[in-house]
Amino acid sequence: MARDIKLKQDSNSCWDIDFLNGDFELTDGLDTALYLSVFGEKRASRSEVTEPTLRRGHFTNEFSAIQDYEVGSKLWLFIDQAKNTESNLLSIENTVSEGLSWMIDDNIISDSEVEAQRVDGGVEININLTNQTQEDSNYYNLFINTFR
Repeated sequence: MARDIKLKQDSNSCWDIDFLNGDFELTDGLDTALYLSVFGEKRASRSEVTEPTLRRGHFTNEFSAIQDYEVGSKLWLFIDQAKNTESNLLSIENTVSEGLSWMIDDNIISDSEVEAQRVDGGVEININLTNQTQEDSNYYNLFINTFR
């Protein structure tokens, strides 16, 4: 079964890795993949942010061997850089869906549905992932372990 390094959020809302028995703490679920797919910062283009130093981007993209692929989404662009308007919700839904698309391409899930709504001055994003139908899939148990 595939495993991933577990990410933990502390009481200050900061994310970090943790150690267990002298090694990285691991997870059997899809949680880490979801966190990085949504909250990892994909780099903005010149047309989206003109100042190069403000375009962000996840550091792991420097090591990617996959042409034109970046970890994460541009959620930061629509949450931090844009006004919280009803019309911005479609952009949020689209960028989160795009960030999750690699899971479909790699046959980890068969579909994802993303819905964003304004709640109490913020944005709530609901993500529904559909697992592959065959129970003997390599990722079936990862899916179950994530959503127990």
